[in-house]
Amino acid sequence: MKISGFTIENFKGIGKATIRFADHDTARVHTLVGLNESGKTTLLEAIHSFSPDIDTEVVVKGVGTHDEQREQWVPRDKFSIFTGEVSVTAHIVAEEGDWPSVCEDTLAEMELILNEEVLPSEFTLRLAHEYKNGDYLTSRLCINIKSLTCKKQRAKNYRDLSSEEVMIFSRILRRNIPTIAYYPNFVFDFPEKIYLTSVDKSAKNRFYKKLFQDILDYTKVGYTIEESIISRLHKIENRKPWDVWFPSWSGTSEEEKVQQVVARAERAVTDVVFSKWKDVFGEAAGNKKVQIKLNYEKGKPKKLEDGTEEEAVIHDAYIQFRILDGPDPYAVEDRSLGFRWFFCFLLFTEFRLHRENSKPTVFLFDEPASNLHAAAQMKLLESFPQIARSPHRLIYSTHSHYMVDPHWLEQAYIVYNSKVDPDGDVVNSGFTDQADIQAVAYREFVHKHPNKTTYFQPIIDTLHLVPSKFDYQKPGIIVEGKYDYYGICLALSVSKVGEIGIFPGMGSGTLSALVALHKGWGLAVHVLFDNDKGGRDGAKKLSRELALQDGSLNKLSDFSSELRSIEDIFCDSDKDTMTNGHPTHKSVLNRRIQEILASGEKVKFSAETKKRMKRLANGLVAILTE
Repeated sequence: MKISGFTIENFKGIGKATIRFADHDTARVHTLVGLNESGKTTLLEAIHSFSPDIDTEVVVKGVGTHDEQREQWVPRDKFSIFTGEVSVTAHIVAEEGDWPSVCEDTLAEMELILNEEVLPSEFTLRLAHEYKNGDYLTSRLCINIKSLTCKKQRAKNYRDLSSEEVMIFSRILRRNIPTIAYYPNFVFDFPEKIYLTSVDKSAKNRFYKKLFQDILDYTKVGYTIEESIISRLHKIENRKPWDVWFPSWSGTSEEEKVQQVVARAERAVTDVVFSKWKDVFGEAAGNKKVQIKLNYEKGKPKKLEDGTEEEAVIHDAYIQFRILDGPDPYAVEDRSLGFRWFFCFLLFTEFRLHRENSKPTVFLFDEPASNLHAAAQMKLLESFPQIARSPHRLIYSTHSHYMVDPHWLEQAYIVYNSKVDPDGDVVNSGFTDQADIQAVAYREFVHKHPNKTTYFQPIIDTLHLVPSKFDYQKPGIIVEGKYDYYGICLALSVSKVGEIGIFPGMGSGTLSALVALHKGWGLAVHVLFDNDKGGRDGAKKLSRELALQDGSLNKLSDFSSELRSIEDIFCDSDKDTMTNGHPTHKSVLNRRIQEILASGEKVKFSAETKKRMKRLANGLVAILTE
């Protein structure tokens, strides 16, 4: 089963907010865009609370118990008086084969046969937490499935489930939906030591200990921390006081076996981390490698009933990660913030994805790569679709325009707190109990602001982005709208002729402001119109209002006679394939173009389509290089 969205009510500063994922399943990266204090973190925490991954749950906020966690969820301005429910509703889509699996679990656990004929393809599962005067009372799962019926194995007729049976069935359903792994920024603070024994019971150590087990699983040898390392250290015959144990253990075949386990993990991390290094940072790893050093520590003495202490005979083990760059090793925690973040990011994602029998995962990242330089941030975006490949999904928040991919805007949400004035006092604006966190789909946000001169303007406004002295030095092509933008991007990608600047407007009659800005920046103006009445009228308007000459005004048909609109870069057979037999539906075709760009999907186009794309791409590049 997959999650198609969430509805959140009364969670901290959220009155009610809904985030829905697109109907298609190829573009699986979703962006929450907003300034600091806009509520992005609160949205991620609410989503995580619905089906939290056990590994990341223990480190979120450092909270020790579930009740303590729930106490943080009540509306912040009613912390001591809130009476009501805090809820998160997951919108679930059951795919082929999902219900039979659930029915098998229900039969095994409840000895009940579900009536499969009434089981829907879509339903909701609501997790509600009840409070009175700010105190947590209870939680319950609510299923929105009409006519949910069952029967015992030998019964003839189906009956309604009892309230107790509904509760058990809800838990079965919850186990069958994706788990949600949340990585707030503080978990990227790499520890100096990771204890493999139980001496450190902190949430953070448990989290990183599990990460080391993921690395061992990646080696495909079958190693486990307990069986391959700890059990050897703690064998009965090895239980001796420290002064006797350490020299008797060092150099033995038992220690060599343990060190071999660590060495395999070391090679796996080196291969994974530095194979990605060049892709993101554009530099070869050279002689760099990751070193995982296994160290031992004297066990704590055991206290006896008479108050005396018995010398420990069971000792502890911990690992330390080092980066070898030449002859000298460096601790991970001593490297730059950017390196530490990137190193942890790869460990969290690459090894997690290779867990055996792991459930589909929704990855949540709060302000990822905020410590990386701009070029590395943009490169990092390119790795997101790989992490979010089916059946996984990735949601991340950002206030950096370098972390917003234009191809993903149809899957993006604008997040803002209507009770905070972003133009007000910077120091005091975040210190308020008043909150009304809103999440608006980007496409909806654009439609509500028709006065914007470009499809990207809401992103620019939301992030309070202002040009630096290094911006706006290269001319680009001004196009009528977002669909022209996406179509040209696809043509450039397929034709492999490089990238050019493309500025999408909000329609053929709305381009005057963009043209004026280009003129003000001293850039050459190049406008591309459809070859239709709207395009001809738009060209006349610019010629009349801003005295543009014919050389600045271009039509799609100038590059290929078949092109009347951007959709015409596809021949009829490709249109038919891309729209599943509905080539006249422009919206379906344009949505498919966005899917291809967002997911990086490789599509085999016909020779005719490639020819048209090549003509358009080469023609646009030629205009900008004249």
